[in-house]
Amino acid sequence: MNERITKPYIRINGKLTEASFEEAFQHICQKLQKPEVNSTLVMSSGSYSNETLYLLQRLARTVLNTNALDAFDYYRRGTDFFADKNDILPFAEMFSSDKFYCMFPDVETSETLKAVFEILKHCPDTPRYWFNTPDTLNITDYYAFFRSVNFYLIHHHLEKGIYVEALGKNYGPYKQALMADDYEALLRKNNLQDTDIKLFVEDLLTVPAPAFIVWERWLTEKAYHELENLCMLLDVQSKPAAGFITIKGELNSQGLFDMGMFPHIAPGGHTMDDSMRQKMEAVLGTAVCATPVDVAATLDCGGFRNVLIWNALNVELPKDVVNQLDKAEFSVLHSAYMPDNADLYSVILPANLPEELSGTYTDTAKVPHQYVSENDNMLEYNNLQQIAKLAEAFGCAPFPQTPDEVFLEYISFMEAGCHSAERHFFR
Repeated sequence: MNERITKPYIRINGKLTEASFEEAFQHICQKLQKPEVNSTLVMSSGSYSNETLYLLQRLARTVLNTNALDAFDYYRRGTDFFADKNDILPFAEMFSSDKFYCMFPDVETSETLKAVFEILKHCPDTPRYWFNTPDTLNITDYYAFFRSVNFYLIHHHLEKGIYVEALGKNYGPYKQALMADDYEALLRKNNLQDTDIKLFVEDLLTVPAPAFIVWERWLTEKAYHELENLCMLLDVQSKPAAGFITIKGELNSQGLFDMGMFPHIAPGGHTMDDSMRQKMEAVLGTAVCATPVDVAATLDCGGFRNVLIWNALNVELPKDVVNQLDKAEFSVLHSAYMPDNADLYSVILPANLPEELSGTYTDTAKVPHQYVSENDNMLEYNNLQQIAKLAEAFGCAPFPQTPDEVFLEYISFMEAGCHSAERHFFR
């Protein structure tokens, strides 16, 4: 791991030079005064608290005049991994599941995976079906696999339950499109035979409460949709201890959605439309940039003049983001460690490690957890204070600076209840 950063750095005459926070904030402010709409890209990892992510998107939309937000874990993968909390299998119910269908790495490579392995450890008697072993199905294309299973179920009239009979929306068009698909071509994507799907389905139908546990990074948006469709075709989402859970890649990947770190998503996970923009402006008392932007397409043509990277743990950047950094007029990195490519940045700000700052994180099952820091903060200003101080340098109205203050602000965008009209769509 590279050396820990505790002070800001500003590039002067081509060389990064240690500076005070106030000097760094003023430098950023001078370079980013009155930027054109969506001329600045703001990207983040999922290693930040909900509070930090919320303030970051607020800084972008109300101070930097940009809606060009994105996250490394979902870049070019899409953002349609946002199932309703009521459709996700809760961790607690997994202890009562009848069988685990496991589609995730067999090593604990992340905090999110550690939580799942801990549950499995406490369920030694629960049968499990591990994909990609010598004795099970070897799957490389999960979209093709789930879709072929769904084709088999409907073709053989094995679909059942409230979702296909009434509750599920768009079932008719979905069924028609699926039955027109090339089943044999879907099988070939994974080198499978019809008998492989038949045996898998027969096993699946004997399990009253199956739990699909899937590493989300192995899924495309289309694969994620087909997994949802599968659970509705089997009616498992209406049963306790049955359903699916997709394991997020980073500590707070879910918070990226909940806090609105994408162009079309507002705080609370709502669609960023005119009504949501107006609500934000009423709450915040200032203009909010909600102008649509295609981040990937803009990067393809090198269209961002400025780039802000919030990357506390030095997650590897996509190549076209690195290329954009090389072309950008001005760039800022927020990191706990000095990166190998430090020469790409105009300013480097020090970041807290996740364990150094209290706040909330949202787990894979979409349950928020309060974390109280037990580690000393090594920085003069923590992550929240840095964003607030930066906004202050731009002459903006005060931002909240404590986790409690930020929490009280962002919950004003949350809406309680079950949004049934938006749920149970076959896609």
